[in-house]
Amino acid sequence: MDNHHAMLNLFEEFERAQDKLEASNLLKLATFEPQYTVNAYSGSTHEWEDWAYDNDELESLKKIATESGYTVTVCSKDKED
Repeated sequence: MDNHHAMLNLFEEFERAQDKLEASNLLKLATFEPQYTVNAYSGSTHEWEDWAYDNDELESLKKIATESGYTVTVCSKDKED
């Protein structure tokens, strides 16, 4: 019976910790919005579009497009709004 009470106490402590985290919004994941839209063109033909969430991803997409011989345009989310 001691094991049962120990597990019950542990579970109740876990529930209290979860309630504290919920109350302080620490369990919610931050939402991330794309910061850039990258468009690749072959001449005047639109080949593909992708979204970059940070500068590293932006640089990677630009590199892929230019190495593939595409012309790249980048739209910043700040400028679209």
